[in-house]
Amino acid sequence: MSDRWLGKVLRTLLGCLLFIVTPRCEAQNLVPNPSFEENTACPVTIGFQGFSKPMHWERWNQSPEYFHACAGSLGGVDTLIRVPSNGFGFQYALHGDAYVGMYAYATSGGGVNYREYVGCQLLEPLEVGESYDLSFYTNVAVDGSYWWTRWACSNMGMLFTMQPNIWSGSSGPLFAFRNYAHLRSTEVISDTANWTLVSGSFVADSAYQFLVLGNFFNNALTDTLHIVPGNSLGAYYFVDGVCVGRSGQPCEFITGIEKPDFDSPMVWPNPVSEQVQVRTGAGTAWHVFDVTGRLMASGVSATEFMVLSVQDWAPGEYSMMLQGEGRRRIRFVVMR
Repeated sequence: MSDRWLGKVLRTLLGCLLFIVTPRCEAQNLVPNPSFEENTACPVTIGFQGFSKPMHWERWNQSPEYFHACAGSLGGVDTLIRVPSNGFGFQYALHGDAYVGMYAYATSGGGVNYREYVGCQLLEPLEVGESYDLSFYTNVAVDGSYWWTRWACSNMGMLFTMQPNIWSGSSGPLFAFRNYAHLRSTEVISDTANWTLVSGSFVADSAYQFLVLGNFFNNALTDTLHIVPGNSLGAYYFVDGVCVGRSGQPCEFITGIEKPDFDSPMVWPNPVSEQVQVRTGAGTAWHVFDVTGRLMASGVSATEFMVLSVQDWAPGEYSMMLQGEGRRRIRFVVMR
């Protein structure tokens, strides 16, 4: 009898501990698709139009962009939204192969206070009185292949709302300036080469259900820096790795890149001088890019292994994207 009683006590205590611990382990990142990897298809056009946008995210003002390494294979408008080289600048993704971008400040063309926003619905509403850690990474874009943005600005940030502001057509509803953000960079972010972390924390004062990214301050309240000589429309920023989680919990990110099978080589020889062999799997779509993001070759593998001639390619590092049952990225080096 005493053993059975002790067993019941232990089971009860264990159940209580599980009840206390389990909720803190779930949904560590409340942002769906936080690195923008998930999509229904490779983007083919600018402006978050049609399926050319990440899953769970919408444009909340004007026409932001969705950038992905799988874009650019058509040789048309989609070359403006590829990774790493695109119409606004050159930048590899912080996580995986994708990021979004938006105008955070404008001086002409689109209007003095022109802004672009992207937003999503959180996986669950914030809990009033709960402390949350907030963060995202951003990078100012310059010297793109089509748009030449020359400025940097302050106030890139994150804002929570109770209602969405999704654009389904070419206009409205406009997202009025709040001149407030739950998280923002008070400093001008001017690093054109590296991703800059913007982070902070706050205690939720409402059960917010939606998150939007951008600059929510008008030009009069936004500091700027002219970082590259020449005229331009203003400041444009890439964004990746968005996190909203209960304070003290790490964030999880979906990279969309499967880990390679280390039991068998994926590519050989490496480095290569004439022909490289790749274990792709039959029916796998593949694209090879150089370090500037230029598409070198593409196709669909008909067999388990494929052979690619690289004897006319310049020495350097190349990335091959494989899209079959999953998505993988492998790298190889061409040497002479």
